[in-house]
Amino acid sequence: MASPSVKNTIGDLNKESFVTLLSKLIGESKYVQNNPPELIPEEDRIVKHVLDVLRPFSTATGGGPLVINHVTYKPNRGNLIVEYPGTQPGKILSFVGMHMDVVTANPSDWVQIYCAFF
Repeated sequence: MASPSVKNTIGDLNKESFVTLLSKLIGESKYVQNNPPELIPEEDRIVKHVLDVLRPFSTATGGGPLVINHVTYKPNRGNLIVEYPGTQPGKILSFVGMHMDVVTANPSDWVQIYCAFF
């Protein structure tokens, strides 16, 4: 369970916003397949959706404490660095996140599974 300060900052996680973001990320899957040289992922497509969700909670918009930096070392292959400042100077909690690319897949081999959320 999140601490009260985090919960007050970002609110409750809700199914609808999670499913909306997840649907957008899945919709980008064909653009983030990683199998060079023919398939070079465009992680900036994923970054855009994550930024859309986090930006309202950022210091840049005045909506929250998150310090968000979109960094790019190669065109279209960006990453995000998100900082949630602590309250004790010198105390750092570090988390290394996720991959924004995916392994290649042939859509004709996919099996669709439908889930109901309760």
